[in-house]
Amino acid sequence: MEESEKQLEADRKLRFFRDLVSEKNVSDIDAVLNFFDDGSRAAAFEHYWKKLQIVESKDVDLDLLRVCITLLPPSNRREELSYQSLSDHILNKIPGETQDPMHLYKLAELSLSNDVLGWRIFTQLINRVSDVNQETSSQKTGEITYHETSASQEQHSHRVLSYLKFIKCSFWLPPERRHYITPELPKVLVDLLGQDDFDEIAHDVLSALLSLLGKPTNVLPPEDEPMPPCLSSNPGSSNLCLTNSIINEQLWTRISELPSQYFSSSSSKIFKTWFQWISHALAYTIDSQGIYDPLYWSRLRSGLLNGFTDQRKYCLGILRQSLSLARRSIDTPLLTFDIARKPLYEMQYERYCALFETIVLDGYLNQVQACLPELVPLFASTSVISTGWTTVLLSAALDPRVTTGLRKLVGMWYITYVTKAGGAIVDHTDFLVDGFLPWATQGSLFTSSIRSTRRHTTCVHSDALSCVISTFLAAMTALPSQRKLVQDVLHFILNTRGRIFQFATLSLLEGLLTGLKQQCALEYLEAADLDLILQVSRLTGFPVTADLCVAYCAEFYEATSSLLSFRDVPGHEVFKSRLAVLREDKHLTSGVKPNNAGSLQQFSQQLESSLHKTIQDDLFMAACENLRAILDEDQKEPEAYSELCNILEALWEEADRQEFRRVVILSIPPVFFHPTCIRICAQYMNSTRGEQHPLGTLLTKAVNNLQRLSEGRTYLLSDLVYSLRKACFSNPSTPVILPIEDFLVRLVENPPSPKKEFLFEVAAAEKLQQFFPRRDYTYYYGKREWNAYASIVDLLNRFPSQQIDVARRVLDRLLAPWRNQKAPIPIISKWKEVFQLQAMLVLIDFCIFKDNAPLYMESFMHALLLEQWPRYRFMLEWIIARICYRYPRKAEDILTDLTNLDENSPVQVASLIKLAVLTAPLLDSEDFTLKLMIQLIPFSASPKVQIRHEAQWSFPIVFSFAVQKGWRSVIDNPALRALDTYIRTLDKFSAPAFSIRTLRLDVLADYTIAGIFEGQYLSLETPEPERISHEDFISLLAEDEAAQLEIPPARLPLGKSTHESDTSAPDLAVEQMGTVDYTDSTQNFFQTKAGFDFKSLLPPTGPPGIQRKRPASVILIASLIDNPTNLGGLSRISESFGLSALYIDDIRKTAHKDFKATSVNSEKHFPIQELKIPAVPDFIIDMKRQGYEVVGIEQTDRSGLLGEEDGNGKGVGTLPRKCVLVLGSEKGGITREVLSVLDRCVEIRTVGVTRSLNVQTAGGIAVYEWWREWGHRQD
Repeated sequence: MEESEKQLEADRKLRFFRDLVSEKNVSDIDAVLNFFDDGSRAAAFEHYWKKLQIVESKDVDLDLLRVCITLLPPSNRREELSYQSLSDHILNKIPGETQDPMHLYKLAELSLSNDVLGWRIFTQLINRVSDVNQETSSQKTGEITYHETSASQEQHSHRVLSYLKFIKCSFWLPPERRHYITPELPKVLVDLLGQDDFDEIAHDVLSALLSLLGKPTNVLPPEDEPMPPCLSSNPGSSNLCLTNSIINEQLWTRISELPSQYFSSSSSKIFKTWFQWISHALAYTIDSQGIYDPLYWSRLRSGLLNGFTDQRKYCLGILRQSLSLARRSIDTPLLTFDIARKPLYEMQYERYCALFETIVLDGYLNQVQACLPELVPLFASTSVISTGWTTVLLSAALDPRVTTGLRKLVGMWYITYVTKAGGAIVDHTDFLVDGFLPWATQGSLFTSSIRSTRRHTTCVHSDALSCVISTFLAAMTALPSQRKLVQDVLHFILNTRGRIFQFATLSLLEGLLTGLKQQCALEYLEAADLDLILQVSRLTGFPVTADLCVAYCAEFYEATSSLLSFRDVPGHEVFKSRLAVLREDKHLTSGVKPNNAGSLQQFSQQLESSLHKTIQDDLFMAACENLRAILDEDQKEPEAYSELCNILEALWEEADRQEFRRVVILSIPPVFFHPTCIRICAQYMNSTRGEQHPLGTLLTKAVNNLQRLSEGRTYLLSDLVYSLRKACFSNPSTPVILPIEDFLVRLVENPPSPKKEFLFEVAAAEKLQQFFPRRDYTYYYGKREWNAYASIVDLLNRFPSQQIDVARRVLDRLLAPWRNQKAPIPIISKWKEVFQLQAMLVLIDFCIFKDNAPLYMESFMHALLLEQWPRYRFMLEWIIARICYRYPRKAEDILTDLTNLDENSPVQVASLIKLAVLTAPLLDSEDFTLKLMIQLIPFSASPKVQIRHEAQWSFPIVFSFAVQKGWRSVIDNPALRALDTYIRTLDKFSAPAFSIRTLRLDVLADYTIAGIFEGQYLSLETPEPERISHEDFISLLAEDEAAQLEIPPARLPLGKSTHESDTSAPDLAVEQMGTVDYTDSTQNFFQTKAGFDFKSLLPPTGPPGIQRKRPASVILIASLIDNPTNLGGLSRISESFGLSALYIDDIRKTAHKDFKATSVNSEKHFPIQELKIPAVPDFIIDMKRQGYEVVGIEQTDRSGLLGEEDGNGKGVGTLPRKCVLVLGSEKGGITREVLSVLDRCVEIRTVGVTRSLNVQTAGGIAVYEWWREWGHRQD
């Protein structure tokens, strides 16, 4: 009877317990279990254990597991099976889990809720993980036998990864909970580092463990094992805590064993783990032996040099923490540390880290520029910072992954530091070759710094780079060091395999030569060095640059030739041959000459008999010279002229076959456009009444093709234009025979400019002349392009009178685009060129006649009234004034237009004023002058600045002309005389011309070739490049005289040169460095916008939900705000201060350009939610239910003052810890509906007249006040 009653009682307890479990009332479950006897607990355990086993889900049923663990009896041998069964079940389930971090976290929490169960589970887990390197595998099946279970390699890896993830989640438990931590645990995890399958997860587990050990941690007591010395009991508690670190040298030992390439991978986890370990060691005051190992600093420097931003942050943290950890001096190649001066070392390395962060990690150009002077004391010989660390900063800043502007800023600073500041650079050799030269030899640095004047062309960066190399050599006193640098630089050139910018090679060679000569070390080079030099000499490139490379190499060669034997040096004889060719004093086109022919018939016969071999390849140039000599004789044998067309046709085909290479194309114009060829075409046209000769067709084809080629190869332009000009002057029919009209229009509208590569050839030619005086630019390429422009202008100025119609058509075609413009026009148009207006100014005097003058006047006036660019308006005014000078009646219309023009067009009114002033002396009319001066009176007081300034500037000029003429109606007028006296007292009238508008122009005296093409108007404001100079025309006339060319008279006089050509080379300092002194070492504050502290580098702890939690428990509601600019600013504020979320009315506003302009991508880094205005009150009520206090930023009769507790008698002004902030609209503030559900309002105290703040500003102040109140109390 008693047994049945006991059974009934047990059943009743079990049913009651099951009801509690179904309701999940945990506190009641624990209370009821106190009344269970052992049998009832066992029965309940068996019941729920069976349910747990039959669950079909892959995941462990956490509710059933919690009940089973709660029902577990105290551990003893009799209950061993219960613990074993439950632990085996969990271990078997872990690999099948969904791997959800939160689920694994809860599973670990339950597993560790029972000391015995937790110890058994984690002991088996660690044992299984530690067996990874001891597994046995079958080579045939690829299977692994693991704990008596066969599995594939993939399945085995998955199982171990699952165990490791579970262990990681267990370390996320709060430190006050018990954890499985043993002295052997770190070794098991560290040994997994570097293994492909487990490296990443091993870092994650170690990271979680190190984060956990950052605080006092409770540990599971060992089961049936002695107490390790690192554990001790808390007084008054049964808990065990770690008293010593369990991670000492294991991690560094493993790091030192890993291969070097492991640290150059893109993953930064090794450095994250390393940083956490060194921080842990510092917290436990462990004197780690690793920091005294040279490999420690070598690996750390590698990570700092090659990593991305996060890795570099960890490396900087490791550097500083390691120095703080040091207990004795460090003496390694990369870092020395004197423990006696530890504060000094820590201070300077802290400064170094701040500079690294600002320059490399932040990358704001203005901040970088401001802090560059701080690098000077860092690099000084008195600095305690080792060279290895200073140069790694520069190498990282010059890394190709860094923005171009920042790299240039740092690179230019280093150039100045080396060449001007005389910095300590002896130990920078490795950085020079590996870090500096890859940046300094970029082609863009050379092309952006090439500077060309008429006298000099130089590359500023090239000179600076040469100076750096020579300075390095000069700083070295030991010959072996000098030779090593020479070899390193030459190896650098050769290792690029021709991909280096060609002029950079010259810069490096020049620097090496200069430095070795300064040290008198050039003659001490050895055969190995010369071998490298000869290899460099064989690099190909543009002709002048390649020859200069040979010339530089010859300097090395000749300095050592008397001391070394070159028999074993490859390429020695070839180099000697090239050098001999350079020294030959003969023209570039000279070569093997064919049999000279005395007539066209003989030339043609030789051509046919040799099957055109007499003009092929290098014989082409000599054949052209021979043919030119025949044409110069002009034997006037009509029967021979039929051969000429065939000869020229053959020459053209051969030139085409050779792809019009440089020496070939330069030989064509003097032959094809020889006066004899033109005369033959002209005679044929006269005899056939205009029919084109086949030779004329060929010549037309040649003109068009050669002009197209000259637009890319400006060296062809001079010979081409001079030959055509000579043809036009020799035979006036040339403009009809050849497409001279098209040629002139195309060239004037788009005047070719030399490409950068040809400017480098010019610069190289100047240097080459120092070695071989005859080898100038003309030797290789002929005359410069400005000789072509002088020929064009002179042709226009002397255009054959018989072909004036052609000249007029050129003028019309040049004028057409200016005439056809329609308002409004852009200030700058790509198609416009000053050269176009200059050419029209040359043409107008002989192309405009009385009958067409009104049409041209109207066209130029239309262009003037639309034009905005001052220089173009100046030229148009000059052209119109010249037309008025020739046809005075047109000038009368200017005053009429000036009277009728609306002052709302000030630019046009100012131009008409200037036109009237320019034409007044030309008309010599007292009536015109009086009317003009009367008109200028109101203009002198115009509210429009341009009109007023033009009138005031013009008035004294016209009045002086009236005084000169003695016109009483003007000079006796008291109003005119008083205004003239007043204007002359103004400073601006007596000051020299500072703009084109104030530049005085004499329409008659300035109308010369020199005045047009060298006038002062070209150098004011935005200077125009000097295209033609006075001396070019002098040279042209001298060449005509030498060639005995009869030229027509000039219509415009040449005039006197208006200025001297610039003969100075650009200044290095001005070009490269501007006015900034990068060597000022005065220490100052500098910005670090993206600063970080060591605490921010440590990973977050706790369960996944807590890890993703935003720092501030503040929600900002901005749904009432409509302006995207304000919303973008609030997004930036919210993300910067770590707010939980931002709510706005329309989520689409985040894509608005005004939003993005102020948000700076902050919306990508924190949650922005949509909350419509009508839903705001309900949302606020719901947030109150969740424990938030809702505060509005608004001025009301009960608003507290933000930050003040008493609120000035109105209300509390402090903000609650769990806070919802509500902002009102820009105009209406917070609506009545929203105000009614707020807990309270606060307002911001102001003291000025303006009582309101922009909503962005108000929001930022409120959020900062919250952080001031609660930030220091955040967990």
